[in-house]
Amino acid sequence: MTHCSCSFCQDCFIHHFSSVIKEKSIIHVKCPICNNPQNEDEFMEFFNLLDTQIRHYLDEETHCLFQRKLRDAALMKMPNFRWCSHCQFGILHEGESLEMECPECEKSTCFQCKEKWDGRHVGLSCEQFQKLKMKEDENLNTYLAKNGIVCPACKYQYDLWKGGCLHFTCRECKHEFCGGCKQPFYKSSECGFSEDCGNKGLHAHHRRDCFYYLRDWDVERLQKLLQHNKIQYAFKERNNTNNEPKRVFIAVKFLQTSDKDEKNQDHSATSTEEKEYLVEQINTNKLDPLDLFTEEEMIIELQRWKVTNPENLMGKNIYRHYRRK
Repeated sequence: MTHCSCSFCQDCFIHHFSSVIKEKSIIHVKCPICNNPQNEDEFMEFFNLLDTQIRHYLDEETHCLFQRKLRDAALMKMPNFRWCSHCQFGILHEGESLEMECPECEKSTCFQCKEKWDGRHVGLSCEQFQKLKMKEDENLNTYLAKNGIVCPACKYQYDLWKGGCLHFTCRECKHEFCGGCKQPFYKSSECGFSEDCGNKGLHAHHRRDCFYYLRDWDVERLQKLLQHNKIQYAFKERNNTNNEPKRVFIAVKFLQTSDKDEKNQDHSATSTEEKEYLVEQINTNKLDPLDLFTEEEMIIELQRWKVTNPENLMGKNIYRHYRRK
């Protein structure tokens, strides 16, 4: 070694420096025996001497990589040099603005915090911008906890648009599910639940407390179910204010409008939102619509789940065995 006078065989030199140059940063390119240089002031002298030996003993590709890493290390010591956060192009930034535009990809990076430029950063220090993002993330999490929907298959989260079709397809994993009870939708050929499924196309076998069924109840009947179980509630019509976070998640794809959907399009937005609120309270408190079922509705429910209907109805307690199905 020219710098430190340590000696070792040619094969060890080739193996050691090839490995270090390819796998580690330039500061790890040192003598494998004495581990010099230790002082940063000696690095450039050491590298200049080592460059001649690397050019002689190593292949051209490895030598070029060594020179690139050496160049990048020198550039990063310059106070006005930054890497583009979008394409890794090097930029010598001049001026007082935090926004630094890359001449290669024409996208911007913050000179100070080195993150991709965001329009909200304008007029704010990096610390203020980070606090703003944290606050908006908290607001978004709170908003999604109330208005979000999670794919039951892959757990990807979406912003749920109220009052729409209940048939969702996750854009990540393509799982089809009901937005009310999260039960899967099947194509008729894939289901096998009943012989009738072949004639029903896309469908889901929802629980009876799913919004898919309860949206056909009027508001008064939904309120009566809550009152019957002594559940307090207070619906407030949502105001569209600027305090609500922007919708940043992509809503799941609308696939098909069923007869139920078409029939419910006549309902006012306020009525639909109130129904959704009341059903949320019913689901949260695990109430069973069975409490208000008529005899005809109970027979249909049993038949839906392929349960033999008793000839002599003895009251609703007969059906408690099938509760929450």
